[in-house]
Amino acid sequence: MFSKNHSDKLQKLVMDMWNDDTESFAKLYCLTVDDTFNYCRHIIGDDKEARAAITEIYENVLNGILSLKDPSLLSPWLRRLSFDVCYRKIMNGCSTEVYELFNPNDFMSLTFIEQQIIFLYDVRELDEKAIANALGVSKSLVKKHLLLARDHILSLHETGNDTE
Repeated sequence: MFSKNHSDKLQKLVMDMWNDDTESFAKLYCLTVDDTFNYCRHIIGDDKEARAAITEIYENVLNGILSLKDPSLLSPWLRRLSFDVCYRKIMNGCSTEVYELFNPNDFMSLTFIEQQIIFLYDVRELDEKAIANALGVSKSLVKKHLLLARDHILSLHETGNDTE
């Protein structure tokens, strides 16, 4: 998500934030907000809603930075916070059919990459190339994890049907 040069700067900013350096949050925000916004725009599909998500995400960053135990994990932590906020925004406004398609227990049992891919594919209806672009991964990785996610959910339903 961030270059090595930015990664080193971000780690230092996280440590400064831990020490109550108030300017560090502004610097961290400036270095990460564009990537975070672009990610949210892919997930949500609407600029206005993505901007609203950004506000919530960075409030969570500011309030939760002490829960980040390792500054080198900022990028995946920020990506997870972003996805969770966007997912919640989409699911709160979705139809019952979409909500049933994404049973929260089944969905949460997937790996994070699988959650992102299946959500972008089935809810946002992005193609594999667009998903690869949104997540910064290869198209073959998208295909692989889409199949794994579908197989995993199918196995959960088969197991659930056997117990009924």
